[in-house]
Amino acid sequence: MNKTLIKPRALQSKDRVGLVAPGARPYKPSDLNRAVRLVEAMDFVPVVGQHCMACLGHLAGSDEQRLHDFNGFVGDVSIAAIFCLTGGSGALALIDKIDFKTMAAAGKIFVGGDDNNAISIAANAKENLVTFCGPNLDEINSRTDMELFRDFLINKDENKNERTRSISVSTKNGEFDFCADYIPVPGVAEGSLLGGNLTALTSLLGTGFAPDLTDALLFIDDRDERTDILDRWFTMLVISNQLVNTTGIILGPFENCDSRGSFNLLSLEEDLSQRLIALNKPCRFDFPIGKTAMVPTGPKARFDATNGSLEFLESIFA
Repeated sequence: MNKTLIKPRALQSKDRVGLVAPGARPYKPSDLNRAVRLVEAMDFVPVVGQHCMACLGHLAGSDEQRLHDFNGFVGDVSIAAIFCLTGGSGALALIDKIDFKTMAAAGKIFVGGDDNNAISIAANAKENLVTFCGPNLDEINSRTDMELFRDFLINKDENKNERTRSISVSTKNGEFDFCADYIPVPGVAEGSLLGGNLTALTSLLGTGFAPDLTDALLFIDDRDERTDILDRWFTMLVISNQLVNTTGIILGPFENCDSRGSFNLLSLEEDLSQRLIALNKPCRFDFPIGKTAMVPTGPKARFDATNGSLEFLESIFA
């Protein structure tokens, strides 16, 4: 946790961006075309990976094909960032072969959500590179979503020693000035932001790509998952003592996560609250991270669970 962060260069107009599918492939060609137009509307130049529409089961081709696209963009000095087209399982199979050293040396931006967070977590764990937990391109469904995504990656701050970004619960509330909240443990915590998709995070435990959560502000989210399975993953973090030395825990919206198909009738809030209260770390549910608001992995931040705000205490860009 004391290593010097490697920070990427902020994006600029007309930067070239590699589009990859580390796991599942886009469902249909029009989804790929939509992603290309979306990146163009952000004023970047999209470059589509060669195998993005390959098909091996639900995957965008074989591990070798998906890795070829990813490492190809990592090694291409003309590519400033790598965006993920879609989620789905498969990214985990690539992480022991991704050239993270070259990725960090180039200060390349990587943005991914869902299972693709395994890549962002691993890149930070191995090379201390700031990466970004954010939506895959197929999750950007409005102009507001697009502008939040683009603006987060463009640094407009002249004084890089000042706080450069903040997120609050009002980010996702639109015209409303109130929000639902559940705060098992109120309070304020500071630490290095680490985390992402809960399934991806727990999949890395016991590997050489797992993060060191000492003094970390842990942020976790997931979607389309049963609450009993998420409770299992979170309990695994607890009983393996991964959370003992964290400073606070930020829980996302967990979109479409419920008890379907199981005998568990509790909400995720109720499921996890007993362990969260026992941990006694400032924590809050339904915080707008991941799909709604992009979160960088690595920089120091202050989390106010009581009032629902997250302030970055250092620049996220070089």
